[in-house]
Amino acid sequence: MTPRRAQSNATPNNRYNVRVLDRAINILLVLSDGTPRTLQEISEAIGLSPSTTFRLLATLGCYRLVQKDALNRYSLGLTCLELARAYYESNDLRKVALPELEALRDEVKETVHLAVLEGMEVVYLEKLPGLHAIGLMGSRVGGRAPSHCTGLGKVLLAYCKPEEVKAFFLKNPPRAYTERTITDLSVLERELEEIRRVGYALDRGEHEGEVRCVAAPIFDMRGEVVAALSISGPAGRMEPLETNWTLIEKACKTARTISEKLGFRSKSS
Repeated sequence: MTPRRAQSNATPNNRYNVRVLDRAINILLVLSDGTPRTLQEISEAIGLSPSTTFRLLATLGCYRLVQKDALNRYSLGLTCLELARAYYESNDLRKVALPELEALRDEVKETVHLAVLEGMEVVYLEKLPGLHAIGLMGSRVGGRAPSHCTGLGKVLLAYCKPEEVKAFFLKNPPRAYTERTITDLSVLERELEEIRRVGYALDRGEHEGEVRCVAAPIFDMRGEVVAALSISGPAGRMEPLETNWTLIEKACKTARTISEKLGFRSKSS
């Protein structure tokens, strides 16, 4: 896709305009279609030299307004989500999802999470503790977790471009957290392929040894995965995980409901 030239509402002769701010906003507008772009593509789209564009991107990156992937392409960062949430409060992902997450937690009585992927790491947007008091999970709202060994992370990775996932883990080999952690990239790639096929992911104690998890993707109106939810609990209550169809179906059903509220329509609907 050819990068589009950003359109600004600023008037060139307006003496109150700050030129460097206009340029930075133009970068955000170029990236607003969701297509990751290289430095060269962005500089051509906004009509500036690569060196000037690079400095602007570096500044935006300091505020997490943009992020760079393993292939050195830029996209909007998590701060843009935070700003959008503040303005479009009624359409905020967390607010749309929260009633469904609460209903799911109350029904299954286990801990429920909502998370997104940033820089190939899981970022928790919401955590609803289970009704059974356990101290096994170190997750917290705003906290991060590795993607290759968590249910949330694996289901989010599964819907990323395979070449981006491979490039990242070739640079950052998967680390072992427990004896069950997948550290072989080829094994991880096969698991992500299977996750795409079945539509959910399992964590069999791969990050925290005694914790088990079922995770499902959440789609937006464009059909892109924007987040994931999970049901987590101790092995004693969750096992046998692979055949715990009740939890798997409830996680997937809740994810579908949230996706529909975000405007997603499956091909079969």
